[in-house]
Amino acid sequence: MLHIDEIEVADLHQQLTTGGSTIQVIDIRHHADIVKGVIPGADRLPLPLLPQNLHQVARDRMVVLYCQIGLLSAQACSYLAGNGFQNVCNLRGGIEAWTNSGLKVA
Repeated sequence: MLHIDEIEVADLHQQLTTGGSTIQVIDIRHHADIVKGVIPGADRLPLPLLPQNLHQVARDRMVVLYCQIGLLSAQACSYLAGNGFQNVCNLRGGIEAWTNSGLKVA
């Protein structure tokens, strides 16, 4: 398995606040979970649809993937890295860590 970089919630929040256009955030959860709220500005691309939608993933920016707690998004990061994506990170703790930190969802 490939090594997957992780980013902490506080670091992602700071980067989104100061230079968000340089980052693509992707929520890979199923629709039933996504409707409960997403990180503001995140794209929605459920994990089962990822392989046929690689064209929706930026190759020229940092890509941060997240799921509920970070396990499936780590697998998705590994998949992307195996398909030539260079700058991919997993959000450590997923959306749970985001909301537990008191940050808002959209």
